[in-house]
Amino acid sequence: MMHNVALIHPAIDFEENYPCSWIPYSVLSLGSRMDTNKFQVRIYDEHKMPFETIVRSLVEFSPFLIGISIMTGGGQIERALLFAARIKKELPNSFIAFGGPHVNVLPEQTVTHDLVDFASAGTGQNSFNQLAECLLDGKIPQDIDGIYYKDSKNKVCRPQKLKATIPHLYSYNFDLINPEEYIRYDSTISDRTINYIASQGCPYACNFCYECTYEKKYYTMRTKNVCDDIGLLATKYNATGIKFYDADFFINSKRCGEIIQGLNNYNLSWAASIHPNDILHNRTTGMKLLKDIKRSNCKRLLMGMESGSDRVLNDIVNKHVNAEQLIEAAKMIGEFGILGSYTFMVGYPDETEEEQELTFSLVEQLWSLNLPIETKVHIYLPYPGTPLYHRAIELGFAPPNKLEDWSNFNYYKAMTPWTDDKLEQKIAAFTKMIDKNR
Repeated sequence: MMHNVALIHPAIDFEENYPCSWIPYSVLSLGSRMDTNKFQVRIYDEHKMPFETIVRSLVEFSPFLIGISIMTGGGQIERALLFAARIKKELPNSFIAFGGPHVNVLPEQTVTHDLVDFASAGTGQNSFNQLAECLLDGKIPQDIDGIYYKDSKNKVCRPQKLKATIPHLYSYNFDLINPEEYIRYDSTISDRTINYIASQGCPYACNFCYECTYEKKYYTMRTKNVCDDIGLLATKYNATGIKFYDADFFINSKRCGEIIQGLNNYNLSWAASIHPNDILHNRTTGMKLLKDIKRSNCKRLLMGMESGSDRVLNDIVNKHVNAEQLIEAAKMIGEFGILGSYTFMVGYPDETEEEQELTFSLVEQLWSLNLPIETKVHIYLPYPGTPLYHRAIELGFAPPNKLEDWSNFNYYKAMTPWTDDKLEQKIAAFTKMIDKNR
């Protein structure tokens, strides 16, 4: 007998010009791990299907377990709770589990919500599947890593291992979605670009970043599986470009080279994220890396530069790089004609106005290089679980104390006591993107 499981990716609306209509790997990765001999899985992406249409389909499908993925901010938590409320009304016997980046850092606050039955902290590819098996057997999920729930007295029950881990990322089952719906024009990559995640996490430890909140800092998918997926997306779905969403694509040079060869086999254009130190530790090695990726038709490299102040970069951000080196990295990338897409942040705790001006000055320096360059400036936002979060609270930041109040976090808005609308307006002038619809 087959048992129905639904996975929902609520809509995100961080920025008007950013539709976020890429493959929702947060739910695809969970569904891909389900036993297809026992579970029938449906994925619902609110970016592709209206709310009411999803609800009607859920009622018809009648899943016994529904997983909902949430990130902090962008309105996604609000949308998730709207889904949960309707599910409780229309399907009162279904279980609801919340997971995703937000739950990873605040599982207890999440599971205390009346509409949430389970909260999944950590990497959930195994634990969600185990939860489904446990519920089918009528058992309490007390021994599942990362799964939080409430007992009959509404008391939060914590797992022995607070966050779930996995040995590596598992293969994706693209039959659970229609990849054609996620192929889109990106003027900086190709006219048929699709997103892909080949690794999760980052060994670097930037103090503002959510990536450092996972129990295990870095997961990879087996290289052969990545190359097989690249071939599938290129041949079956006619993708001509891949946008890698890995936090840093270039951590393992041998693995990176093998994936690049897979891209070359299908003449695909591509883009990925890179850390400055991936090319700065040794200029000769760095130039060879850039030469190799340029030959492989890499069109864009995304790099977090964060600040123009050496003190902020090292004492606050923990970036292990200085502003002069950031300029050097941009020049190295530009020498090969690769578009450098550089992001910055202002409004850090303990940052001075003079240090903010150094960041704006660095952006202007980049513009003056006359190289292919994009720049984007954000306002620092204290994300829970990150090292800077507690310092922000010490300086007067008042974090939300309910799940729904996290929904409106927005790193394009001034949301801390030491930032204001003037700073918010100023950063707009330092954001220059080639393709705003990306």
